[in-house]
Amino acid sequence: MNDVDPQDAISESALRRALRLDADELAPRLEASAIVAAAGRRTLPERVLRLTRGFALVGVSLGIEAVVALAAFNWLSNIDGADLAGSAIAAFAAVAERLVPLASLATDPSVATAALAAVVFGTIYERIAGRESVRVQAS
Repeated sequence: MNDVDPQDAISESALRRALRLDADELAPRLEASAIVAAAGRRTLPERVLRLTRGFALVGVSLGIEAVVALAAFNWLSNIDGADLAGSAIAAFAAVAERLVPLASLATDPSVATAALAAVVFGTIYERIAGRESVRVQAS
């Protein structure tokens, strides 16, 4: 790092802070050797208690998932498909009723002509308003 040019915009201390090479860097939160050392100091009853708590946590989470799955299955089995299809068709028809006037307006030739005229007049205005010339000035 000593070969950094003094004219350079990034100093060595800024690079060290960015790379976290300073002595005041914090220790990693999950250090494997510390976890292994702490696990080795546990007694047999502590280990059995941790194992029991882990199995209990997994069992409770599986129980909650089973209850949610059973409730979802019961709710979905009570849905009548005909009502669902009828609702979907009614919603599609309502959307189509509102989109047909927009589609006829968009396909009208006057709309396309007006859009083209807007682009042409906008280009002419920008050219007249004093924008920089397209031609490159030779220096």
